[in-house]
Amino acid sequence: MKRLVISLIALLCFARCDGQSTNGAKINPAQVGALKEAITDEIYDYGYEGSFFPEGGPVGQAVTESETRVPLYVNPAIKNGEGEVIYKLMPYGEVFRIFHLHANGLVVLDGDPEIGFPATQPDRKTVYMDDSTLASMRADWARVSFEIFLNPQSRVLQKAIERQKLRNNGFSAWETRHSAKPN
Repeated sequence: MKRLVISLIALLCFARCDGQSTNGAKINPAQVGALKEAITDEIYDYGYEGSFFPEGGPVGQAVTESETRVPLYVNPAIKNGEGEVIYKLMPYGEVFRIFHLHANGLVVLDGDPEIGFPATQPDRKTVYMDDSTLASMRADWARVSFEIFLNPQSRVLQKAIERQKLRNNGFSAWETRHSAKPN
């Protein structure tokens, strides 16, 4: 058990521990990949992909007619297994969210899309944030991107649902929507 705890601590610090804080670390590429996966899984599970393709053109940079690349700003500092991210989550607009890195490699996003990211929550729409703070975050944080498909393949959707159920104690918004059939 003691070795497991030490291994987990070493894993979290793998991406170079920050010399100014004993519990701070830098996010590594594998963790960024897991974060992007968590974001796209949530989008597909909630069925938000269509909101990234409104009339007039897609949100983000069009890759094809049915694929768009959306900017993602990631705070490179990880503290106690938590990180921060800013991105567009349509239909809500740009959001600030906290995420958690789990030992199994999954990233779990804070906040519940079903309540709409109000100003009273830590995970909120960026419109509620101070403009200069937000500009500083965008300038200082790592800028990467994630891709959204208008019509994800069924195997991609099924994998997203499976991972969402792991992240959310067996809950999948997609499964809930599709199991509620009228009598």
